[in-house]
Formats: sequence, C-alpha cells, structure tokens
Amino acid sequence: MKAIAAESFGNPEVLSILEQPTPEPGVGEVRVKVKAAGVNPFDAQVRRGDYSDYVSLPLNLGVELSGVVDSLGEGVTNLAVGDEVFYSVRVLENEGGYAEYHTERADLIAKKPTSLSFEEAAAMPIAASTAWVCLVERGRIQSGDRVLILGGSGGVGQFAIQIAHNAGAYVVTSVSEQSIEFAHELGADDAVDYRRNDVWDALKESSKKGFDIIVDLIGGDAIEQSLGLLAAGGRVVSIVDQPQAQNLYAGWGANAEVHFVFLTPSAERLTRLGELVDRGQIKSVVEQTLALEDAGEAHRLIEAGGRKGKIVLTTS
Repeated sequence: MKAIAAESFGNPEVLSILEQPTPEPGVGEVRVKVKAAGVNPFDAQVRRGDYSDYVSLPLNLGVELSGVVDSLGEGVTNLAVGDEVFYSVRVLENEGGYAEYHTERADLIAKKPTSLSFEEAAAMPIAASTAWVCLVERGRIQSGDRVLILGGSGGVGQFAIQIAHNAGAYVVTSVSEQSIEFAHELGADDAVDYRRNDVWDALKESSKKGFDIIVDLIGGDAIEQSLGLLAAGGRVVSIVDQPQAQNLYAGWGANAEVHFVFLTPSAERLTRLGELVDRGQIKSVVEQTLALEDAGEAHRLIEAGGRKGKIVLTTS
C-alpha cells in the first residue's frame, strides 16, 4: 500500500510517499480502506520531532481518518465489512492515517454520519472530540452558561462555538478581524478581534457577569488572563502546552477550576457528535482537499496558520 512517512524529523520536505506492506487486523481490530485523512497541527509537531522521545523512525503520520471497513480481526462484533466509519487513532501509538489502509481497535471506531462525505467526516474526530471534552466533559456546559472560546476560527474552535451555541450558551470568541463574520455564522453571539490592544478588556465587556467556561486554544498567558474573566465557580479548560509558569492568583477569587486536555479516542463520543451532525446542529468545515502525495504542502499550509476549516488528504 501507499503511505506517507518521514524517515527523519524536520520540515515538510522530509515527508515522502512509500510502498509499505498492507496491514492485517489483529484480535479485536479492523482494517479500514482509507478514503480521507484530516491534517492537524499535531501531525506537524510530530514530524518536526517535538515528540521524538515517544515515536520512532521511520514514522507514519495521520491521527484521524474516514473510510470503509474491509477486514475484521478475531472477536470483532460491533462492525462489519462495508461499514463506513470515522475515528481518531491512539495518538503516539498508532499513527498512520495518511495511507491507503489503516488498522485500529474496533471499540474506538464509530460509524460515519450518513449526512457527511468522507472528507467532511475525516475533518471531525480530533477537533470535534476535543471541543466536546472541553465543553461537555470538563466544562459541564449547561443552557444559559456564558462561554468564551479563545481562538474560535481554528479547527477545535469552530466546533466549540457550534457545540456551545447548540447547548444554549451565550458564546463569545476571539478571532482575527477577517474571521468575525465566520464566527457569527457558526453561532457566536459576540466576536472580538484578538489583535486589539485592549482585547482582554473587550472580552470582559462582552460578559460583565463573567464567564462560566473559558476554553483556551491559544496558549501564552491565556490562563492567567482568563482567570480574571471568570464568574464564581467558573472553569478554564486548555488544550495548549504550558511551558511557562503563570500567575493563578486571580483564580482564588472566583473559586476557579483549571483543566488540561489531551485527547484520548472514544467511539461513544464520536457517535454522539455524529448524531448532532445528522440533526443539522453542527457542521464540519473543510477548507481544502489535497491528494495523499501532497501531504508536505498540507503541512506547509497548516503551519502558515490562518485556516478557516480543515485540510484533508484523499487517497483517490
């Protein structure tokens, strides 16, 4: 089979298309004929060597995909050959979605929403699941909550806005000036240009009673700044590495919670998200599709930033 791999860490030029043995499913696994694979910032981080202590070379890439089940391992009962599916892989353990075939544990794989194309489905598992964990599992969102999404135009942010809006929350987000209209289309009640010198004051003005949930998708000193915007008992949920110490003093006055999220795959979570999709309550936004052999260009686009949807690789 054809697969995208890196034989060394480095810039996008290290990616090449190789001929590899077609994998066979083990006990409790299925093999999926890949139709599309989502491209994520995490993929670029792995390619650069940010996680070199956890992976080995040569390195297959791709952590989310959609496709059709074409072979079952022993003991699999929840899926059948021919099922259209989507899923995220076991990160830092089973990458390889940029390929013609991929094997994964059957209990981590969900059936694809019928209303989505394979490309749209491949754009969902990582971003949508991360947004769900931040808001539902960690944020415990309820109707009427005031929610701030820091970085609402990115992949996770787009789903976070939609999930919060459909939960009945008042949604504020920080985005670039060019993305303000897009954020409103997704369901944001207010959107603030993050480049403003007074951006934190402007966000505070958007909810004078404070925010019940703040989702940090931008890093830097966002947690420290966010704590002063919380309502009593508010939660800050971050998906960003925190290499620098931050002052958490403002959290005492709000009796705040701070959560950190590193996504683990879940078929149950994807099934619930798929139900929202099929009911028309959230949508998957694909900005561009590229052929598998153009993975290097996809990585260059991801690292350039400014995306308004996912980049997806297709195998045919």
